Amino acid sequence: MKKRVMPWAKFSLCLVLLLFFTPAAQPRLTPPWPQQHIPVFEQPGRVMSGSPEQMIVAAIDAVRQGRMADARATIDALLVKEPNYNLAHLVSADLYAMRAAPLASLGGAAVDAPRDRLDDLKREAQMRLLRHVAPPPSDRLPAQLLVLSPAQTHAVVVDTSAARAYLFKNVDGVPTYVTDYYVTIGKLGTDKNKEGDQRTPLGVYFVTSHMSRPQLDKIYGDAASLYGVGAWPISYPNELDRREGRTGHGIWLHGVPYDTYSRAPLASNGCVALTNEDMTALARQLSPGSTPVVNVTRVEWLDRASWDARRASALARLESWRTAWESVDTERYLSFYGDRFTDQDGKTLASWQKQKLAVNAGRSWSKISLGQVSIFSTSGENATWVATFDQDYRSDKVNNQMRKRLYWQEEDGAWKIQWEGRARAG
Repeated sequence: MKKRVMPWAKFSLCLVLLLFFTPAAQPRLTPPWPQQHIPVFEQPGRVMSGSPEQMIVAAIDAVRQGRMADARATIDALLVKEPNYNLAHLVSADLYAMRAAPLASLGGAAVDAPRDRLDDLKREAQMRLLRHVAPPPSDRLPAQLLVLSPAQTHAVVVDTSAARAYLFKNVDGVPTYVTDYYVTIGKLGTDKNKEGDQRTPLGVYFVTSHMSRPQLDKIYGDAASLYGVGAWPISYPNELDRREGRTGHGIWLHGVPYDTYSRAPLASNGCVALTNEDMTALARQLSPGSTPVVNVTRVEWLDRASWDARRASALARLESWRTAWESVDTERYLSFYGDRFTDQDGKTLASWQKQKLAVNAGRSWSKISLGQVSIFSTSGENATWVATFDQDYRSDKVNNQMRKRLYWQEEDGAWKIQWEGRARAG
Protein backbone atom coordinates (compact mmCIF):
# COMPACT_ATOMS: atom_id res chain seq x y z
CA MET A 1 0.00 0.00 0.00
CA LYS A 2 1.35 3.40 -0.97
CA LYS A 3 1.52 6.07 1.74
CA ARG A 4 0.65 9.63 0.93
CA VAL A 5 3.64 11.91 1.37
CA MET A 6 3.24 15.65 1.31
CA PRO A 7 5.42 17.41 -1.33
CA TRP A 8 7.77 18.99 1.19
CA ALA A 9 8.23 15.77 3.14
CA LYS A 10 8.91 13.91 -0.10
CA PHE A 11 11.57 16.40 -1.15
CA SER A 12 13.24 16.30 2.26
CA LEU A 13 13.39 12.53 2.34
CA CYS A 14 14.76 12.24 -1.21
CA LEU A 15 17.35 14.93 -0.54
CA VAL A 16 18.69 13.14 2.49
CA LEU A 17 18.77 9.76 0.77
CA LEU A 18 20.70 11.23 -2.14
CA LEU A 19 23.23 12.81 0.16
CA PHE A 20 23.82 9.59 2.04
CA PHE A 21 24.00 6.87 -0.60
CA THR A 22 27.41 5.47 0.50
CA PRO A 23 26.89 2.57 2.96
CA ALA A 24 29.96 3.08 5.15
CA ALA A 25 30.01 5.54 8.04
CA GLN A 26 26.74 7.27 7.15
CA PRO A 27 24.48 8.95 9.71
CA ARG A 28 21.00 7.57 10.20
CA LEU A 29 18.38 10.21 9.43
CA THR A 30 14.91 8.91 10.12
CA PRO A 31 11.56 10.15 8.75
CA PRO A 32 8.86 11.29 9.08
CA TRP A 33 9.58 14.92 8.28
CA PRO A 34 7.12 17.69 9.22
CA GLN A 35 4.35 18.16 6.67
CA GLN A 36 4.79 21.50 4.94
CA HIS A 37 2.45 23.93 3.24
CA ILE A 38 3.02 26.87 0.89
CA PRO A 39 2.79 29.48 3.71
CA VAL A 40 6.04 28.27 5.22
CA PHE A 41 7.86 29.86 2.25
CA GLU A 42 6.18 33.21 2.86
CA GLN A 43 7.23 33.47 6.50
CA PRO A 44 10.39 35.45 7.36
CA GLY A 45 13.33 33.11 7.53
CA ARG A 46 16.40 33.15 9.73
CA VAL A 47 19.78 33.36 7.99
CA MET A 48 22.28 30.84 9.34
CA SER A 49 25.65 32.59 9.24
CA GLY A 50 29.14 31.17 8.87
CA SER A 51 31.44 30.10 6.06
CA PRO A 52 29.90 29.26 2.67
CA GLU A 53 30.22 25.56 3.50
CA GLN A 54 28.54 26.03 6.87
CA MET A 55 25.73 27.96 5.21
CA ILE A 56 25.04 25.38 2.48
CA VAL A 57 25.02 22.58 5.07
CA ALA A 58 22.72 24.61 7.33
CA ALA A 59 20.34 25.25 4.44
CA ILE A 60 20.19 21.55 3.51
CA ASP A 61 19.64 20.66 7.17
CA ALA A 62 16.84 23.23 7.37
CA VAL A 63 15.10 21.50 4.46
CA ARG A 64 15.49 18.16 6.23
CA GLN A 65 13.83 19.65 9.31
CA GLY A 66 11.06 21.30 7.32
CA ARG A 67 12.27 24.86 8.00
CA MET A 68 11.81 26.03 4.41
CA ALA A 69 11.81 29.77 5.18
CA ASP A 70 15.18 29.43 6.96
CA ALA A 71 16.55 27.43 4.05
CA ARG A 72 15.36 30.02 1.55
CA ALA A 73 16.77 32.97 3.57
CA THR A 74 20.13 31.23 4.06
CA ILE A 75 20.52 30.29 0.40
CA ASP A 76 19.62 33.82 -0.70
CA ALA A 77 22.25 35.28 1.67
CA LEU A 78 24.82 32.74 0.52
CA LEU A 79 24.32 33.66 -3.14
CA VAL A 80 24.85 37.32 -2.29
CA LYS A 81 28.10 36.32 -0.59
CA GLU A 82 29.19 33.80 -3.27
CA PRO A 83 27.24 34.45 -6.50
CA ASN A 84 29.19 31.75 -8.38
CA TYR A 85 28.41 28.93 -5.95
CA ASN A 86 26.79 26.36 -8.27
CA LEU A 87 25.60 24.02 -5.53
CA ALA A 88 23.80 26.91 -3.84
CA HIS A 89 22.12 27.78 -7.16
CA LEU A 90 20.95 24.16 -7.44
CA VAL A 91 19.35 24.17 -3.98
CA SER A 92 17.85 27.61 -4.69
CA ALA A 93 16.23 26.38 -7.88
CA ASP A 94 14.78 23.38 -6.06
CA LEU A 95 13.35 25.54 -3.30
CA TYR A 96 11.57 27.72 -5.83
CA ALA A 97 10.30 24.73 -7.81
CA MET A 98 8.92 23.09 -4.68
CA ARG A 99 6.32 25.85 -4.41
CA ALA A 100 4.56 24.40 -7.44
CA ALA A 101 5.16 20.66 -7.28
CA PRO A 102 7.04 17.96 -5.40
CA LEU A 103 10.53 16.99 -6.58
CA ALA A 104 11.81 13.45 -6.90
CA SER A 105 15.38 14.30 -5.99
CA LEU A 106 17.95 16.96 -5.26
CA GLY A 107 18.37 18.86 -8.51
CA GLY A 108 14.89 17.92 -9.64
CA ALA A 109 14.31 21.46 -10.85
CA ALA A 110 17.34 21.28 -13.17
CA VAL A 111 15.58 19.15 -15.80
CA ASP A 112 17.72 20.45 -18.65
CA ALA A 113 21.06 20.20 -16.84
CA PRO A 114 23.65 17.70 -18.14
CA ARG A 115 23.47 14.51 -16.09
CA ASP A 116 27.21 14.44 -15.31
CA ARG A 117 27.15 18.04 -14.07
CA LEU A 118 24.17 17.31 -11.85
CA ASP A 119 25.85 14.20 -10.44
CA ASP A 120 28.95 16.28 -9.68
CA LEU A 121 26.92 18.72 -7.62
CA LYS A 122 25.21 15.90 -5.75
CA ARG A 123 28.60 14.41 -4.88
CA GLU A 124 29.82 17.79 -3.68
CA ALA A 125 26.75 18.14 -1.46
CA GLN A 126 27.36 14.67 -0.04
CA MET A 127 31.02 15.35 0.75
CA ARG A 128 30.34 18.69 2.39
CA LEU A 129 27.49 17.34 4.51
CA LEU A 130 29.43 14.26 5.56
CA ARG A 131 32.22 16.47 6.93
CA HIS A 132 29.75 18.18 9.24
CA VAL A 133 28.01 15.05 10.51
CA ALA A 134 31.37 13.30 11.05
CA PRO A 135 33.99 15.97 11.86
CA PRO A 136 37.64 15.10 12.57
CA PRO A 137 38.02 13.69 16.08
CA SER A 138 39.31 16.35 18.45
CA ASP A 139 41.04 13.83 20.73
CA ARG A 140 42.97 11.97 17.99
CA LEU A 141 46.22 12.51 16.10
CA PRO A 142 47.02 11.59 12.48
CA ALA A 143 49.17 8.48 12.06
CA GLN A 144 50.56 10.07 8.88
CA LEU A 145 52.50 12.69 10.86
CA LEU A 146 54.81 10.85 13.26
CA VAL A 147 57.76 13.24 13.58
CA LEU A 148 57.81 16.89 12.53
CA SER A 149 61.14 18.68 12.40
CA PRO A 150 61.32 22.09 14.15
CA ALA A 151 61.51 23.75 10.70
CA GLN A 152 58.15 22.26 9.69
CA THR A 153 55.71 24.62 11.38
CA HIS A 154 52.70 23.15 9.57
CA ALA A 155 51.73 20.00 7.69
CA VAL A 156 48.90 19.04 5.33
CA VAL A 157 47.19 15.65 5.10
CA VAL A 158 44.84 15.14 2.14
CA ASP A 159 42.11 12.54 2.73
CA THR A 160 41.14 11.77 -0.86
CA SER A 161 38.11 9.59 -0.01
CA ALA A 162 36.57 12.39 2.07
CA ALA A 163 37.61 15.24 -0.28
CA ARG A 164 39.28 17.06 2.65
CA ALA A 165 42.68 18.63 3.30
CA TYR A 166 43.58 18.81 7.00
CA LEU A 167 45.97 21.48 8.23
CA PHE A 168 48.05 20.76 11.35
CA LYS A 169 50.35 23.00 13.35
CA ASN A 170 53.58 21.73 14.87
CA VAL A 171 53.21 22.31 18.63
CA ASP A 172 56.35 21.01 20.34
CA GLY A 173 56.52 18.15 17.85
CA VAL A 174 52.84 17.22 18.10
CA PRO A 175 50.63 17.72 14.99
CA THR A 176 47.78 19.85 16.31
CA TYR A 177 44.63 20.22 14.23
CA VAL A 178 44.00 23.75 12.94
CA THR A 179 41.28 23.44 10.29
CA ASP A 180 40.26 21.51 7.19
CA TYR A 181 39.11 22.34 3.67
CA TYR A 182 36.97 20.76 0.96
CA VAL A 183 39.15 19.76 -1.99
CA THR A 184 38.90 18.50 -5.55
CA ILE A 185 41.13 15.64 -6.75
CA GLY A 186 41.72 13.88 -10.07
CA LYS A 187 38.84 12.98 -12.39
CA LEU A 188 39.75 9.29 -12.20
CA GLY A 189 40.58 9.24 -8.51
CA THR A 190 43.94 8.41 -6.95
CA ASP A 191 47.11 6.30 -7.23
CA LYS A 192 48.73 8.15 -10.10
CA ASN A 193 51.04 5.99 -12.23
CA LYS A 194 51.66 7.74 -15.51
CA GLU A 195 51.56 11.06 -17.31
CA GLY A 196 48.04 12.18 -18.19
CA ASP A 197 46.11 9.50 -16.27
CA GLN A 198 44.07 12.20 -14.45
CA ARG A 199 44.76 10.67 -11.07
CA THR A 200 46.06 12.25 -7.86
CA PRO A 201 49.23 10.63 -6.46
CA LEU A 202 49.26 8.93 -3.06
CA GLY A 203 52.34 9.31 -0.90
CA VAL A 204 54.53 11.77 1.00
CA TYR A 205 55.38 14.98 -0.84
CA PHE A 206 56.61 18.48 -0.03
CA VAL A 207 55.66 21.92 -1.28
CA THR A 208 58.51 22.95 -3.57
CA SER A 209 57.62 26.48 -4.73
CA HIS A 210 54.91 29.08 -5.25
CA MET A 211 53.64 30.20 -8.64
CA SER A 212 51.73 33.47 -8.35
CA ARG A 213 48.83 34.27 -10.66
CA PRO A 214 50.89 36.82 -12.63
CA GLN A 215 53.55 34.15 -13.19
CA LEU A 216 50.92 31.66 -14.33
CA ASP A 217 49.38 34.21 -16.67
CA LYS A 218 52.77 34.85 -18.23
CA ILE A 219 53.46 31.13 -18.73
CA TYR A 220 50.02 29.74 -19.59
CA GLY A 221 48.04 32.72 -20.88
CA ASP A 222 44.27 32.19 -20.78
CA ALA A 223 44.74 28.64 -19.46
CA ALA A 224 46.04 30.11 -16.19
CA SER A 225 42.44 30.88 -15.21
CA LEU A 226 42.11 27.22 -14.14
CA TYR A 227 44.41 27.88 -11.15
CA GLY A 228 42.59 30.84 -9.63
CA VAL A 229 44.68 32.64 -7.02
CA GLY A 230 47.85 30.67 -7.78
CA ALA A 231 49.61 27.32 -7.50
CA TRP A 232 51.92 25.61 -5.02
CA PRO A 233 53.74 22.69 -6.74
CA ILE A 234 54.49 19.55 -4.72
CA SER A 235 57.33 17.07 -5.20
CA TYR A 236 55.62 14.44 -7.34
CA PRO A 237 57.19 12.21 -8.50
CA ASN A 238 59.09 11.64 -5.28
CA GLU A 239 62.16 9.41 -5.05
CA LEU A 240 60.16 6.21 -4.54
CA ASP A 241 57.76 7.11 -7.37
CA ARG A 242 60.73 7.40 -9.70
CA ARG A 243 62.10 4.06 -8.52
CA GLU A 244 58.70 2.48 -9.20
CA GLY A 245 58.55 3.99 -12.71
CA ARG A 246 55.71 6.42 -12.06
CA THR A 247 55.67 9.30 -14.52
CA GLY A 248 54.03 12.69 -14.86
CA HIS A 249 54.64 16.14 -13.45
CA GLY A 250 52.90 19.38 -12.54
CA ILE A 251 50.97 18.12 -9.50
CA TRP A 252 50.02 21.21 -7.54
CA LEU A 253 47.85 22.62 -4.80
CA HIS A 254 45.93 25.43 -6.51
CA GLY A 255 42.77 27.53 -6.61
CA VAL A 256 39.82 27.40 -9.00
CA PRO A 257 38.60 29.62 -11.86
CA TYR A 258 37.18 32.92 -10.64
CA ASP A 259 33.84 32.23 -12.34
CA THR A 260 33.07 29.34 -9.98
CA TYR A 261 33.14 29.03 -6.22
CA SER A 262 34.24 25.38 -6.14
CA ARG A 263 34.66 22.33 -8.34
CA ALA A 264 33.31 18.80 -8.01
CA PRO A 265 35.14 16.26 -5.80
CA LEU A 266 36.55 14.48 -8.88
CA ALA A 267 37.33 17.17 -11.45
CA SER A 268 41.04 17.98 -11.69
CA ASN A 269 43.74 16.51 -13.91
CA GLY A 270 45.50 15.13 -10.82
CA CYS A 271 46.10 18.24 -8.74
CA VAL A 272 44.46 19.09 -5.42
CA ALA A 273 42.24 22.15 -5.90
CA LEU A 274 40.66 24.34 -3.21
CA THR A 275 38.32 27.31 -3.39
CA ASN A 276 40.26 30.52 -3.90
CA GLU A 277 39.34 31.70 -0.41
CA ASP A 278 40.56 28.44 1.15
CA MET A 279 43.70 28.27 -1.00
CA THR A 280 44.61 31.80 0.06
CA ALA A 281 44.16 30.89 3.73
CA LEU A 282 46.09 27.63 3.44
CA ALA A 283 48.93 29.29 1.50
CA ARG A 284 49.78 31.46 4.50
CA GLN A 285 50.97 28.30 6.28
CA LEU A 286 52.89 26.74 3.37
CA SER A 287 56.68 27.00 3.34
CA PRO A 288 58.17 25.96 -0.01
CA GLY A 289 60.96 23.47 0.55
CA SER A 290 59.71 22.15 3.88
CA THR A 291 55.91 21.82 4.28
CA PRO A 292 54.84 18.16 3.91
CA VAL A 293 51.71 17.23 1.95
CA VAL A 294 50.72 13.62 2.66
CA ASN A 295 48.09 12.23 0.26
CA VAL A 296 46.23 9.15 1.53
CA THR A 297 43.01 7.32 0.75
CA ARG A 298 41.88 7.80 4.35
CA VAL A 299 43.39 9.49 7.40
CA GLU A 300 44.22 7.09 10.22
CA TRP A 301 43.34 8.76 13.52
CA LEU A 302 45.12 7.48 16.64
CA ASP A 303 44.58 8.16 20.33
CA ARG A 304 47.53 9.90 21.98
CA ALA A 305 48.96 6.74 23.56
CA SER A 306 48.87 4.84 20.25
CA TRP A 307 50.38 7.78 18.38
CA ASP A 308 53.18 8.10 20.95
CA ALA A 309 53.91 4.38 20.64
CA ARG A 310 54.04 4.43 16.85
CA ARG A 311 56.20 7.55 16.87
CA ALA A 312 58.59 5.97 19.36
CA SER A 313 58.77 2.80 17.27
CA ALA A 314 59.70 4.71 14.11
CA LEU A 315 62.35 6.79 15.92
CA ALA A 316 63.79 3.68 17.59
CA ARG A 317 64.10 1.90 14.25
CA LEU A 318 65.88 4.90 12.74
CA GLU A 319 68.21 5.13 15.75
CA SER A 320 69.02 1.40 15.56
CA TRP A 321 70.04 1.87 11.92
CA ARG A 322 72.23 4.85 12.87
CA THR A 323 74.01 3.04 15.70
CA ALA A 324 74.57 -0.07 13.57
CA TRP A 325 76.17 2.07 10.87
CA GLU A 326 78.23 4.05 13.38
CA SER A 327 79.52 0.88 15.07
CA VAL A 328 81.04 -0.29 11.76
CA ASP A 329 79.18 -3.59 12.31
CA THR A 330 78.55 -4.20 8.62
CA GLU A 331 76.43 -7.32 9.03
CA ARG A 332 74.06 -5.66 11.53
CA TYR A 333 73.95 -2.48 9.42
CA LEU A 334 73.03 -4.35 6.23
CA SER A 335 70.21 -6.21 8.03
CA PHE A 336 68.20 -2.98 7.85
CA TYR A 337 67.98 -3.10 4.04
CA GLY A 338 65.20 -4.81 2.09
CA ASP A 339 65.51 -7.21 -0.81
CA ARG A 340 64.14 -4.61 -3.25
CA PHE A 341 66.49 -1.86 -2.05
CA THR A 342 68.01 0.64 -4.47
CA ASP A 343 69.96 3.80 -3.78
CA GLN A 344 69.81 7.16 -5.55
CA ASP A 345 72.23 5.90 -8.21
CA GLY A 346 70.27 2.72 -8.87
CA LYS A 347 72.53 0.34 -6.90
CA THR A 348 70.73 -2.87 -5.93
CA LEU A 349 71.06 -4.54 -2.54
CA ALA A 350 73.86 -6.79 -3.80
CA SER A 351 75.88 -3.83 -5.08
CA TRP A 352 75.22 -1.91 -1.86
CA GLN A 353 76.42 -4.80 0.28
CA LYS A 354 79.60 -5.18 -1.77
CA GLN A 355 80.37 -1.47 -1.50
CA LYS A 356 79.74 -1.26 2.26
CA LEU A 357 81.82 -4.35 2.99
CA ALA A 358 84.75 -2.85 1.07
CA VAL A 359 84.43 0.58 2.69
CA ASN A 360 84.12 -0.69 6.26
CA ALA A 361 87.02 -3.09 5.85
CA GLY A 362 89.42 -0.14 5.83
CA ARG A 363 87.65 1.97 8.50
CA SER A 364 88.40 1.92 12.23
CA TRP A 365 85.76 4.32 13.52
CA SER A 366 82.85 6.56 12.47
CA LYS A 367 80.64 9.14 14.10
CA ILE A 368 77.16 9.82 12.69
CA SER A 369 74.60 12.35 13.89
CA LEU A 370 71.11 13.05 12.58
CA GLY A 371 69.36 16.43 12.89
CA GLN A 372 66.11 18.07 11.76
CA VAL A 373 64.45 14.64 11.61
CA SER A 374 60.98 14.15 10.17
CA ILE A 375 59.04 10.90 9.69
CA PHE A 376 55.78 10.66 7.77
CA SER A 377 53.81 7.57 6.86
CA THR A 378 51.27 6.12 4.49
CA SER A 379 49.06 3.08 5.06
CA GLY A 380 47.55 0.35 2.94
CA GLU A 381 49.11 -2.46 0.94
CA ASN A 382 52.50 -0.76 0.62
CA ALA A 383 52.59 1.17 3.90
CA THR A 384 55.67 3.38 3.95
CA TRP A 385 57.69 5.41 6.44
CA VAL A 386 59.51 8.38 4.93
CA ALA A 387 62.38 9.57 7.15
CA THR A 388 64.28 12.75 6.24
CA PHE A 389 67.18 14.28 8.18
CA ASP A 390 70.40 16.25 8.10
CA GLN A 391 73.18 13.66 8.21
CA ASP A 392 76.64 14.49 9.52
CA TYR A 393 79.03 11.60 8.84
CA ARG A 394 82.61 11.63 10.14
CA SER A 395 85.22 8.86 10.16
CA ASP A 396 88.96 8.32 10.05
CA LYS A 397 88.67 8.41 6.24
CA VAL A 398 86.01 10.95 5.24
CA ASN A 399 83.68 13.71 6.45
CA ASN A 400 80.32 14.29 4.72
CA GLN A 401 77.14 16.28 5.34
CA MET A 402 73.88 15.93 3.40
CA ARG A 403 70.10 16.11 3.64
CA LYS A 404 69.14 12.45 3.35
CA ARG A 405 65.91 10.49 2.87
CA LEU A 406 65.07 6.86 3.65
CA TYR A 407 61.93 5.04 2.48
CA TRP A 408 61.01 2.15 4.76
CA GLN A 409 58.48 -0.62 4.04
CA GLU A 410 57.61 -3.80 5.93
CA GLU A 411 59.33 -6.96 4.77
CA ASP A 412 59.24 -10.30 6.60
CA GLY A 413 57.64 -8.65 9.62
CA ALA A 414 60.21 -5.86 9.99
CA TRP A 415 60.59 -2.34 8.63
CA LYS A 416 63.35 -2.37 5.99
CA ILE A 417 64.92 0.42 3.93
CA GLN A 418 63.84 0.24 0.29
CA TRP A 419 65.44 3.48 -0.98
CA GLU A 420 68.21 5.72 0.32
CA GLY A 421 69.67 8.93 -1.06
CA ARG A 422 69.77 12.68 -1.11
CA ALA A 423 66.45 14.39 -0.35
CA ARG A 424 65.17 16.55 -3.21
CA ALA A 425 62.79 18.56 -0.97
CA GLY A 426 61.61 18.61 2.64
